[in-house]
Amino acid sequence: MEENQSGVRKAMRSVDFFNLYFLKFKEILLANLMFSFFTIIAAAYVFLIYKLLGGFSVIVSAAAIIPLNAGMGGIAQVCRYIYTGKKFSVPKAFFDGVKENILKCILHGIVFYIFFAVCYLSVMLYYNGTKNNVLFWVPLVITGIVCLFLLFASYYLNIMTVTIDIKLRPLYRNCLLFSFGELKNNFLATIALLIFSAVIFAAIVIFFNPVYVAVMLMLLSLLIIPSTVQYIITFYVYDGMINILDESRKDKKQEKPDENKNKKTVIEKSEAEELSEVVSDTKDEYIFHNGRMIKRSEVEKQLNNTFDD
Repeated sequence: MEENQSGVRKAMRSVDFFNLYFLKFKEILLANLMFSFFTIIAAAYVFLIYKLLGGFSVIVSAAAIIPLNAGMGGIAQVCRYIYTGKKFSVPKAFFDGVKENILKCILHGIVFYIFFAVCYLSVMLYYNGTKNNVLFWVPLVITGIVCLFLLFASYYLNIMTVTIDIKLRPLYRNCLLFSFGELKNNFLATIALLIFSAVIFAAIVIFFNPVYVAVMLMLLSLLIIPSTVQYIITFYVYDGMINILDESRKDKKQEKPDENKNKKTVIEKSEAEELSEVVSDTKDEYIFHNGRMIKRSEVEKQLNNTFDD
């Protein structure tokens, strides 16, 4: 009986995934079109490197991740609003996400690139070593596992950046912890991303022609790939991330009851009306107020006290 219920929940989860995606496809498409500015910069960089080097270099060309990720704050913001059911304007959400997080996202891009370069060079080194010595399979497998967990950690960087106001050090620490602590959701996101990649690869095989493939990849990159990738990641990791962060806050409050006893969220009457509109327009569990994320129930409680006074 429990196995049947589990199967139903998994099936419904898949239905929710596709229903929400196609229901909000216009927003996903628009966000991706706005992101195309960063895609064009990254593509221009790769083309320039290709011309300068007289050929394609994986390591050098991969630095295109940096300008690409500079705009991912916008897409992550849009996908978060889509998933949480918030009413929003795509252009405003996208530009706010980019403007408020571009420096952090550029730094994330640099981190992505360093990890990719190290993992790629390590895997190639150990793989070539296996041709002469089977013992190289040991460091190759270990490197592969490390790369997998770094991939899992990367799922959380952009979405956590646009969700909560957090410093870089705890941000990266939390991402690494989530890579281990949320294995089920991380694997689900990875499987979904692999299926999405397989569909694109199948299209490439069917229309195998250098010109057709180049045009198709360009159109897909400009229209759906970045936003769909972020949508998949957000859909599978957002709830687990928020739940763990919420539990962490509760634990800290229990550890330091005296310090938090008199700390209250003070809402002035001048801003109460504006904040009440924000609360009514969103279903988010957390509301951004005074530079930090505050639980919705706490904001509503303070608003009631403010208007009563």
